[in-house]
Amino acid sequence: MIPSSLPRSSIILIANGLVLLLCGCAAQKHALRSGSPLNAAVTAGPVRLRNAATDIGLNFRWGHTSRRNIDILETIGHGCAFLDYDGDGRIDVLLVGSAGAHLYRQQPDHTFSDVTATALSPPLPHAHFLGCSVADYDGDGRPDLFLTGYGCTALYHNEGNGRFRDVTAGSGLEALGPYDWTTSAAWADVDGDGKLDLYVCRYVDFTPASKQLCGFKALDGSEVEMACSPTTYPPQRGSLYHNDGNGHFHDVTREAGLAETHGNGLGCLFCDVNGDGRPDLYIANDVKPGDLYLNTGKGRFKNVGAESGTAFGADGTVQSGMGVAWGDYDNDGRFDLLVANFAGQPKSLYHNEGHGLFANVSYASGIGASSLTALAFGAAFVDLDNDGLLDIVFSNGHVQSEVERVDSTTSYAQSTLIYHNLGGGKFADVSTQAGPDVLRKIVGRGLAVGDYDGDGRQDLLIVNDEGAPLLLHNESQNANHWLELDCLLKQNGWYAVGTRVSVSAGGVRHIAEVRAGGSYLSADLPRLHFGLGPAAKADSVQVRWPNGHTDHWHDLPADALYRLCPAALHPVQVTK
Repeated sequence: MIPSSLPRSSIILIANGLVLLLCGCAAQKHALRSGSPLNAAVTAGPVRLRNAATDIGLNFRWGHTSRRNIDILETIGHGCAFLDYDGDGRIDVLLVGSAGAHLYRQQPDHTFSDVTATALSPPLPHAHFLGCSVADYDGDGRPDLFLTGYGCTALYHNEGNGRFRDVTAGSGLEALGPYDWTTSAAWADVDGDGKLDLYVCRYVDFTPASKQLCGFKALDGSEVEMACSPTTYPPQRGSLYHNDGNGHFHDVTREAGLAETHGNGLGCLFCDVNGDGRPDLYIANDVKPGDLYLNTGKGRFKNVGAESGTAFGADGTVQSGMGVAWGDYDNDGRFDLLVANFAGQPKSLYHNEGHGLFANVSYASGIGASSLTALAFGAAFVDLDNDGLLDIVFSNGHVQSEVERVDSTTSYAQSTLIYHNLGGGKFADVSTQAGPDVLRKIVGRGLAVGDYDGDGRQDLLIVNDEGAPLLLHNESQNANHWLELDCLLKQNGWYAVGTRVSVSAGGVRHIAEVRAGGSYLSADLPRLHFGLGPAAKADSVQVRWPNGHTDHWHDLPADALYRLCPAALHPVQVTK
């Protein structure tokens, strides 16, 4: 998260950029030689996003009373989530504060009311919560919550009456001690037993006896104390918890082959990378090589980070890995990888070449050079204009609260980055055209994606760790069509995590996967969204369920949400 020295001079950045550009161009040539179809699409109008958070009742605030003496724990940030916790069909919002989670229920007029006091247990004394994940871990059809934190975790069971019950004690997911530092978490059925297991990242070993602040030389020659680099502290390593049923989990990290992660984990997300029906796992580590674990069967994993090309940044060195996203940005039928990282590092885009190999195309794609000055935490693939191509979003904010005193080229608060997918493997920075709320400088951390108001356009929920959240309502105007799918285990059940869907429309094939997790400390809505461009229907929809059963449907009219269940005769159209 923090390099060992500041400032980074502009000369060094330019020099590094030239070297990395050459590496990126070589990687892109390799990607093009692979024969992957890089589909272009036509859109009618720019991406436009407007912050609606204050207008619709998201009144929570994060922040510090002073920008001085903010240590590594205080600068790590918080997460957020989109979810429908009460099954009323309206998307609700979860915001994680240090004292606990805050739940906002969506009303019929798309405003939100704070139901924290009635829905969640009172916050723990002296707690420091950070992130969240959402999943139905016991199969009762209702989404439950898991919160990560420093010296604390919380497992909340959804009771089905608008309330959650704290069931952490005795669950096997309790914090390991007062300095156990858990960050991002993600769910998947790793061994195919029909129950969702949980991977939890851990960061560094930071205690009251550790060095709290480090000195940096200010531009005026004085010394300023700010958060230390993570290299100052020993790493902690994450854990895989097997779901035993009956609300109990046990640690299977070692027997699963996950004990030798590099540590300093900040982001994690499951994805079936090679299409074999088993969920694989990528872990973004801070100033450590990234870990890509292939699921070899029966809940066992093998680390292929280095050999796959996903362990390092564009210049072949370690990066400050934070938020993670998987998505098929070029519609070649393979999931590609996006990783957020530190200022001075090109944000990493890895193209899936097939056969277990990835090419770093950060510079060749167009995101490398323009992302150098940003310090990115949240990362997302999302089709913001429904043209059928996944765009890229980064939420940004520095970790050194007084960094302007040390480096005049950067700032603590930073604006969000929006990259429009041009097709052909190329992206363009359209942040300045996306609206003033995108350009607003915030201390960005967690990021969640979902169409909260059901208008067929994907929205963004962003944590501003020194202020109010941003709910960037998508107000892009174009004639493109869309399709949304709720892939459920059963009627009135929760999402079938691990389901893989292929949609063909207008001669283009799109793939997506149902996941329980997302980006940095946060959780996306598991609903699958497909931009269809000019196509007014999906010619075919193929669904591979977690148990391997496959269903096919044909000629689904666009601009609607459908509910799918295994072996159903027809998709149920929920909205039009």
